[in-house]
Amino acid sequence: MKRQENGNRLSAALLCATLLAGLPLLVACGGGAEEPEAPTVQIRVTDNRIEMPNPMPTGAVKFEVVNAGTHEHSFGITGPVGEITLEKPLKPGETATLDEMYLDTGTYRVYCPVDEKHGESMQIALNVRPDAPAANNS
Repeated sequence: MKRQENGNRLSAALLCATLLAGLPLLVACGGGAEEPEAPTVQIRVTDNRIEMPNPMPTGAVKFEVVNAGTHEHSFGITGPVGEITLEKPLKPGETATLDEMYLDTGTYRVYCPVDEKHGESMQIALNVRPDAPAANNS
């Protein structure tokens, strides 16, 4: 009988040690639900305006920019988070995506850097606030 008790104790000790050894792996992997992906907001840049949802809610977002004009355009946004622009201008019909960014509450300047280089100013003021409705085009 003593032999079986010792065997059970040994098995229990090994099981406990195995579980404790695996605990850091479970914690490191999160074990919970993944964070939802940031919504993608569609932006159209035409030859005379920038079309996008306004106002927008505070939070993570990706911008998908399409050049719906007849000549090169680009996209830039500057405000409380700094300044971000597309890496290169878009030819008519081209689309590019800006990586995920977090928009803090505030007013942002959205503009076309290509037009600025030519002495023109195509821009809008984007209002970001916590109570703004979510953009429904992701």
